[in-house]
Order: sequence, then C-alpha cells, then structure tokens
Amino acid sequence: MKITDPWKYKELLNRIEAMFEHGPGANWTNQDFSQLSDNIYNTTGKRLSITTLKRIWGRAETKTNPSLTTLNILSEFARYQGWREFSLSVNTPGDRKIKKDKREIFTKRGAIIGTAVMSIVILLLLTYISSEKNSSVPMDYMQEDIVFELNKVASGYPNTVIFEYDVGKLPYDSLFIQQSWDENKRTSLEKRKGLVTTTYYFPGYFLAKLVVDSTTIKEEELYIPTSGWQGMLIDESSEFTYLSPDDILLDGKLHIGTGIFEQMNRAKGSEMFLSYLEERPETNGSDFTVETEFRMPDATESSICNNIRLTVTGTKEVLSFQFGIPGCVGDLMFFLNKEMISGRDNDLSAFGIETDDWTKCKVKVKDDQVKVFLNGMLVYTYILHSDIGKIGGVQWMFQGLAEIRALDIYDSANRMDLIGG
Repeated sequence: MKITDPWKYKELLNRIEAMFEHGPGANWTNQDFSQLSDNIYNTTGKRLSITTLKRIWGRAETKTNPSLTTLNILSEFARYQGWREFSLSVNTPGDRKIKKDKREIFTKRGAIIGTAVMSIVILLLLTYISSEKNSSVPMDYMQEDIVFELNKVASGYPNTVIFEYDVGKLPYDSLFIQQSWDENKRTSLEKRKGLVTTTYYFPGYFLAKLVVDSTTIKEEELYIPTSGWQGMLIDESSEFTYLSPDDILLDGKLHIGTGIFEQMNRAKGSEMFLSYLEERPETNGSDFTVETEFRMPDATESSICNNIRLTVTGTKEVLSFQFGIPGCVGDLMFFLNKEMISGRDNDLSAFGIETDDWTKCKVKVKDDQVKVFLNGMLVYTYILHSDIGKIGGVQWMFQGLAEIRALDIYDSANRMDLIGG
C-alpha cells in the first residue's frame, strides 16, 4: 500500500515506540523486535514477523511499503480500530490548511458553492473509503500459482513433514507456515517460494496452514498415526518422555507398568497421553460407534480435578470429550468440529464422574449427529457441521494412572477391538 501521508505513518510508529518503552526504533536489537512481535500478538491476536517489523522501522535491506493489513494491526496495537481510525484521529499541518481554505470558500462564495464543495468532499471521502475497503480485501488468494503441499518422511511418530510452498506474485509483509490450529506454532518464511521441514512429536490430526500476513490462504490436512499403542508423559513445562512398549500392558485390559506413577508425581503437572491410530483408517466417520470402559485408579498429587480426555480421531477432524470430578465440571472443555465447547456456558455436569470407578462410555455418530451415552444413559447430543473423515482410532489423556478394559470402534463393515486384539 502506498503511504499517502508519511507524517501520519511516522506518528503511528512514534506512538508505538512510546508504548513499547525501548527507545527509538533505530536502536532496537533483534531481541527488541522479537519482543514487540510478541506484544503485538498478545494485544491484537495477530502476529507480525520480526522481518516485517524491521522493514517497517527501516532496519531491513528490503524496503517495501506496508500493506493495509499491517497498518491495521499496528493501529490496533496503538489502541485504534484500524489504520483509517488512526489516520482520521491525527491532523497534519496540511489538514489544518485545508480546513482554513474551506472556511474561506464558505465565506467568499456563499452557501451554494459551499454546498458544492461539501459534495465533492463527501464524494472524495466515499472514494477513499471504497478504495480502502478494496485494498483491505486480500489479493486473489485463489491464484493457481499458489502452492502449499506436504509430505511425511516416515510412518508413526515422531515424524518429519516436508512443506513445499510458493505464493507466486502475491505481495505480503509476513509469511508463515502454521503447524496446526495453534497460532503459536508458526514457522516464519523468508522467501516466497521454497521448502521447509518441521517435526511433529505427537500423533493425531493436524490442520497445517499457509498464512500471508494475517490471512490463511491454503490449508492441508495432516494425519500422523501410531504403531499400535504408544504413549508419553508431559509435564507442565511441556517437557515430554515417551513410554517404552514394556510400560503399556495389555492382559485383558490396558494398564501401565510399575514405576510410571512415581515418575509422574516427580514431574509437577504431569499427564499421561495414550494413542492408538491406524495407519490406513477404514471406519466410516459419518456412521460409527465407539464403546469403551475406563477409570483412573490413582491421580497425581498435583491433579486437582482428576481430568481424563477421550479424543476420537478422524483423518479430517476430531471429537474430543473431557471428564473430571463433579466439582470441576465448569472447567471441562470439548472440541467438536473445530468448535470449543466450555462447561462455563454449557451444562456438562453429566461428565462429572468418580474417576476411580469404572465408567462405560459410548459415542455414536449417525445422520450428522453425535450422541454420548454414559453408563447406558444418553447425556449429550451435538450436530456435526462437517465430515470428520475416516476414523483412525482414539487418543487419551489421564492426570494419573490409566486403565481401559474395553475399547471397540465399529461401523457396518469394520470393527476394531483395541484391547482384546
């Protein structure tokens, strides 16, 4: 976007420098730009890369005008609705001269000429607003020359994924690959075309994105299976340890070997993750049933709500349900069709259970509807808005020791018994 009023643009940068309190931008270090990028994201929910910020402050070799999207994000950070509101809120010396000229026109030429001038001003304003709207609309993000493809290097996990991308001639200030729904997991791209790899340390369904400025222009679904039952421990600092095959015991039920619980208690906030995801899923995701029976005989010392999470994982989506003790149902969280459903504004009280007792759970999907039964009673329904793909299996999270003594996934043609073999 061409900056038509450099004075107002400089004023915006001056205000951000004053808010940031790190002195003039000409003296900022790479760490300063990194911190500003984080501050902008925390305030606006939108991220500008370090490279983009360096270009804005004239600290990069490449000199380009910022896009309207970038100006809007900077203005939001400065506590305005966007660039237009900011630019209208400040007056340059030229603005004051124009206002004086308008007063002279009204005085010397009379009301008729004044009305004509006002009509022209209004027309120009409407033209400006219209052009601003057009410039705020992303460029043709459906261009055929935009490429975003991925390929897995291995089967199972951890797994390195190769991303190939090409944004063609599309102008941009920042360019990212986002590994999943989590905006914090982004890789900044310095070239408009190239190859980059990232390692996924967890199995499951992911929606990788190619993000130009703050707009997702391409998405690719990524499904990473397991090799039978696999597990890991994750503590509150996100440090993780893979369980060995000998730690996961299958002898009529799934349970965990001795010593693991002590290890969990030594790591504050530790949680146990267990997954079984078929490499080539066949179960029909629009008409299937999951039946399981589970409990958590011991919760960790740092656990307050004794949370357990069951995630039915498709090749395109997940259905994720959380359980906890009755006093914590207000903090339960479901994830269904990319929608977050919170116990704070939904009645999820049926999912408050005695976690050390056995709970029978059935999840049934049919005719675009999800039904959840606990101990034989229908307790929850939900309307699906999109296809979740073929069902690969399940993922569990326990804030303590896990025990599962039944787990069947089936449709009209296929059946998986994940406990009995």
